[in-house]
Amino acid sequence: MLSQNVKDYIDKHSFCSEYLFKDWESFLEILYAEGGRISSISWWDYCKKSEQRFSVGSGGYSDPENPEYMYAETHLFKDGLETNTLAEIKEYIIREKKAGFRYGSKYKSHNLVPSFQIADW
Repeated sequence: MLSQNVKDYIDKHSFCSEYLFKDWESFLEILYAEGGRISSISWWDYCKKSEQRFSVGSGGYSDPENPEYMYAETHLFKDGLETNTLAEIKEYIIREKKAGFRYGSKYKSHNLVPSFQIADW
């Protein structure tokens, strides 16, 4: 069961059902401080809507703060993360964001953003 602090953070900062956050680090800090864990990470490509055809993602959510941009869902996914520490999760996210996600030579990630599946408590 999620703590009230985590629920409050989600209610205030998440803009869709996928647990996408502008500040994913703050979310993870609060979640882990409250004894929570994540089980998996799905990746979204933050891109201009007009450039989505060149994105590794398809479909997704409009950015509520910048309607020209969207979060396009990719096929990049990592599960089995329940036993990872907060430091390990952050390291993985930073590494993936830096490497990017390429699909052939035509499609590329613009700015990968993680979303989280919270582990059952």
